Amino acid sequence: MIILLSDPGKAKLSRETVRNLTEPKTHACLALVAILTAFLSGCSSFLGLPSYYDLTTYKNLTDLKPEVHALYDTFLNDTVDQARIAAIRLKLAQAYEYENGKGQKNAETTEQLQIIQRMFERHVDDRITSGKWTVAHLNNEKNNIGEAFDIAISTERLKNKNE
Repeated sequence: MIILLSDPGKAKLSRETVRNLTEPKTHACLALVAILTAFLSGCSSFLGLPSYYDLTTYKNLTDLKPEVHALYDTFLNDTVDQARIAAIRLKLAQAYEYENGKGQKNAETTEQLQIIQRMFERHVDDRITSGKWTVAHLNNEKNNIGEAFDIAISTERLKNKNE
């Protein structure tokens, strides 16, 4: 583009630039660029790009972590709260199904939830079969499942474009 400055306060386009901008070939190129831009920005989910940050996922994980820790605190007692275990199993299953429903682009978070579910089941089975936990064992298992939740939470948080 050539700009002629005949008057320092006013800029003018040269005749060649005006002619180039009005040619049909130029319009076709500009239209193609606009269409491709719209297509690529609107269809990014079909291009295999990572899944977007999901506030629901983040909330599910950050709510479940302290609930599981609170349940584990009861594993020091003689009785096992089967209703509370069932409620947490249900919440873990719901969180897993929510993540799994997002498809392959969300595989990392889905896999991490599976790890948490299996770990939770091992811990519950250990408590039921071996009896009440010692404080040291409680702290160890809370740390283990806490780290699994932290990995899932950070995996989701990394999807946040603001970070």
